Amino acid sequence: MKRLILLSYLLFSGIYFANSQEITVATFNAEFLNKSRVHLKFGKSFDITKESKKEQKFWNDDENRSAKLKEASTIVAKHLQQLNADIMTLTEVGGEEDIKILVEELEKLGVTYDHWEVCDCTDSFTGQHVAVLSKFPLKEVWPQIPGRALYLEEPDGDSEGETGISKGFKVTVTVENKDIDVFVLHLISERKGFESDAKRLAQANIARRAIIKQLNEGREVIVAGDFNSEKRSESVYRLRGFDDVFEELIQTGLSRYFESNDVRWTYNFRGEPEQIDHILISPGLSSSKGIKTRIIETTDDQVSDHNAVVVSLNLK
Repeated sequence: MKRLILLSYLLFSGIYFANSQEITVATFNAEFLNKSRVHLKFGKSFDITKESKKEQKFWNDDENRSAKLKEASTIVAKHLQQLNADIMTLTEVGGEEDIKILVEELEKLGVTYDHWEVCDCTDSFTGQHVAVLSKFPLKEVWPQIPGRALYLEEPDGDSEGETGISKGFKVTVTVENKDIDVFVLHLISERKGFESDAKRLAQANIARRAIIKQLNEGREVIVAGDFNSEKRSESVYRLRGFDDVFEELIQTGLSRYFESNDVRWTYNFRGEPEQIDHILISPGLSSSKGIKTRIIETTDDQVSDHNAVVVSLNLK
């Protein structure tokens, strides 16, 4: 009888491990890898009209700008190659035409992403989008995160603003017949102080509503991107679900998940290194022992001013 029980256990274990799969998810801010603003990667002002007449003439030529986008995409592709991610989430990138160039440059390096999608961006000021590159099939694309939210523009409440998420979307990745909803977000930066903080929290509210909808349907969720907030900020806690009654997301940036503590930040804001790029996951995706996190330092200013977050998950 004991032999029968042992045999049954071994057979079950064999089936379990055969069906388990490790996948790698990354998020990376590519810093203005979009055609309309790619001049920033080459040390030029955000507003190109502030440059010399010679520079303006060069950058206002469409062929020159296209060539520089391809050059920048080649540099970024070499960095992405090192990340070796199955699912790559990107912020501060261009639209479909720009992303296609990046995908082609990756292919030249032997890195193939057969499936990719880009959000519908409503931020005409920066022209930035967010995107997903995947080695697994994609479906059920939400080109934008729906919804609006109000926020106080001043601490005394004298005025209020309204916001949506201008750079965010959701795609569903299918891994071995398991559907995973991947939300990619780029929330507003810290540069305007209180108003930016309030607006970012409002954007986190919008995203959390969409996340809850998927969680309540029993779906697995990954939320990744540049949140412009540290791990213990109110906005990140809101995204994780700390102040509602629904399922909380796991913060893969916690110390216990890191394989190495050599690099623990993704952006240096005014002299203070912080982790503002994050990957959050629903608890059903992986056991705590199956989460391994790394932050890959960027050493080339032309690649980005951000470091990438890479998380390996042993799917349940």
